[in-house]
This record gives sequence, structure tokens and C-alpha cells, in this order.
Amino acid sequence: MKFKPMSRWLVTMSLLAACTKGVQDKNAVPVAGAESAIQAVGGVSPLLAANVLWDGDANLGTSVFKILNLEDSASLDAVNNTTYGKIWRFTKPVGSNRSEAHAAQGFQAAEGDDIYLGWRSQLSMPVNVTTNAFFQWKAYGSNMTQNFPIVIKAVSGNLKLFHFAPGQIGTELWSTPLSVNSWNRFVVRIKVSRTGTTGFIEFWYNGVQQTLTGGSTRYYGRTLDADYCDPKWGVYGASTTEIYNRVHALKIATTYADAAP
Repeated sequence: MKFKPMSRWLVTMSLLAACTKGVQDKNAVPVAGAESAIQAVGGVSPLLAANVLWDGDANLGTSVFKILNLEDSASLDAVNNTTYGKIWRFTKPVGSNRSEAHAAQGFQAAEGDDIYLGWRSQLSMPVNVTTNAFFQWKAYGSNMTQNFPIVIKAVSGNLKLFHFAPGQIGTELWSTPLSVNSWNRFVVRIKVSRTGTTGFIEFWYNGVQQTLTGGSTRYYGRTLDADYCDPKWGVYGASTTEIYNRVHALKIATTYADAAP
């Protein structure tokens, strides 16, 4: 069943208890005040714009996230940036394996949804380090066969986008040289479905839609696993390396224009 943005909010807020079912993240900490994540800012109505399903603006505080996954002195802070104002800074120190935010409070993707996830990111890390993920479309709950259907990660000097099919069989969809200490923009379109011939992924990097494996801008595959899937942003993996991931303009929307940073 498809919901308009306001209807989706009402329904998902009634299902918050279910949203934590089956969470498997180590050191997961529920965010205080998360039930009020969608709130007025500077007099703006708490209702989101018609095409925006979730806003992860750092000015709203960590209540925009469901759970923070901060291991071994890792941190997430809202800090000021001279260009973009308030941004998120994920800090993963040496000895930590994870500094991630399990988003998005007040939103839950359902079978048949067609959504765009947008953000910009600046990575500070050695170029040739391999990570597990900077972004995950992560499954939670029972009957899990994929675990992380969509992943963006660093692999030996390259930034890569993967789809993982049932059995955690990974397919590299796209690759580009890893750009560190500079801002880059991302939009991932997900047709949410448990059926591999219905679900699909499209991807934009720095405002340009990318050609994916197979020669098309659209890759078909199963994009909904276990009880539900949620986005995660931050840094996961590379425990022997200090990594900073600065993230801004997090949004989930029903159009590219409303999600793109």
C-alpha cells in the first residue's frame, strides 16, 4: 500500500516499537527524544514539504535518527561548516569499527515505494583504505537473506556502489576514484520491492546520473529484505584507521529534485 507523505508519518509513528525489532547493531543506542524528530524549526511547520518524506538536517539534532551506532569512542556531532552551516561529522577513531546513524526516524519504506535518498559527503581518510560502508540500505528483523541490499564503500582507492542479492551475493554496480577532503553529492533512487524484477536502483554522483553494470542507468534487483530496510550513514569498517565522514543535506523524497543536495 502506498502512503502520501503525511499518511506515512502517521502510520510509521504508530509503528515505532516495531522499528527496533530485530536490530542487530553492536553498541546500538536509541536516540533520546526520537519520537519528536519531525519538529518545527525557525517557525517552519512540522509537516514536511509534499515530496519530502524525511529531513536529516543537522539543525534538527540527533532525534532525526532512530539509533546511533557508535563503537569504542566513535562520535557523531553537529558542527559548523563555513560553506554549508550545520553539518554532521562522523568520527571513527583508530580501534573503532563503526560510527553510524541508523536513520530515518518517522519514516519506513514499504513494498512498492519509489524513493530518492540524497546527501553530500566529505571524507577525510587515507585514499587506499578499504571500508565496509559509508552508506547502507540495511535490513532488519527475521527471514534475512540479503542483510545489506545496497552499499557504498571504499575499496583500495576507489569508491564503489554494490547491490547484494539473497545469499549476500554482491554485484559491483559502479566505481570511481575515491575523492577525499572534498565535497561530493549523492542521490540513490530505490524502487522498494522483494521481487527482483520489480525493485531497482538508480544513482547520481555530483549531479550526473551514472551508468551502472549492464550498461543501463537502472539496475533491477531485490531491494527489500527481512522485516524492513533502513538507510545508514557514517563510517563502518577499517578499524585500524581514523576516518571522518562529514555529511550534509540528508533527505528522503519522492522526487530527485527534492532529494538532491
